[in-house]
Amino acid sequence: MNLLKLSWKNLTNKPLAMTLSLVLFALGVGLISLLLLLNKQLQDKFDKNLAGIDLVVGAKGSPLQLILCNMYHIDAPTGNVSIDEVKAFLNARHPLIKTSVPLSVGDSYKSYRIVGTNHTILDLYNAQIDKGKLWEKPFEVTLGAEVASALNLNVGDKFFSSHGFVLDENLEHSDTESFVVVGILQATGSVIDQLILTPSQTTWLVHEHEAASDESSETEGSGNSEVGNDSEAHDSTEMHHEHEDYGDVNTPLLNFPEKEITSFWCNSKPGIIKP
Repeated sequence: MNLLKLSWKNLTNKPLAMTLSLVLFALGVGLISLLLLLNKQLQDKFDKNLAGIDLVVGAKGSPLQLILCNMYHIDAPTGNVSIDEVKAFLNARHPLIKTSVPLSVGDSYKSYRIVGTNHTILDLYNAQIDKGKLWEKPFEVTLGAEVASALNLNVGDKFFSSHGFVLDENLEHSDTESFVVVGILQATGSVIDQLILTPSQTTWLVHEHEAASDESSETEGSGNSEVGNDSEAHDSTEMHHEHEDYGDVNTPLLNFPEKEITSFWCNSKPGIIKP
């Protein structure tokens, strides 16, 4: 009797043990295959969310927190930096930098993050408009596909932002101008699907108007004056004037050196040696 026949006889002699061994072997192979596929999917997801960015610059703090907040949008900002401090990196004529994308984060709507930025971010994620148009003016927003679907928002809808990323009605900026949805992006399978995009100027206007409203409330609280329709019309006129001062999404941020952003992304020019 040769070796093959002997092995077969040994297996068929105990069919239950053989069946159990085959099942365990199949489960083991299946589990390993599943882990390999999950690892590949997660790695592809992480790489896609990084969008090929070479450098992320932000306020001093934890480098990990800087990446998690500004690339994956799952952490709090480390702080802000003034445009004057980073103006060299935002210069379109920089000899080493091909693309520079500013980010202003810190506010949200129903836990979805509002990001002040420009249209360059769409090229990094290969994002295309699905409905409406791209954001252009302050308080115009273009939604990621997941945001629009989860919150049932459509072009023309309006809402107020909230400070921070926690769902809390007490943190709502209800004393500022409302955001208006002007467009919705196609699904990309990346983190941009979960973002609300608006010009960087919007974040400045929201917090400046909030600070002015707080000062006005304190002044009114210390006196006996009444606020009427005239003051509301005056606030509306001031907001419109500020819109014009800040321009639109195409206005270079270098025109506002005293303003702040959270961070910016950089891509190096072709031929630059990368580590």
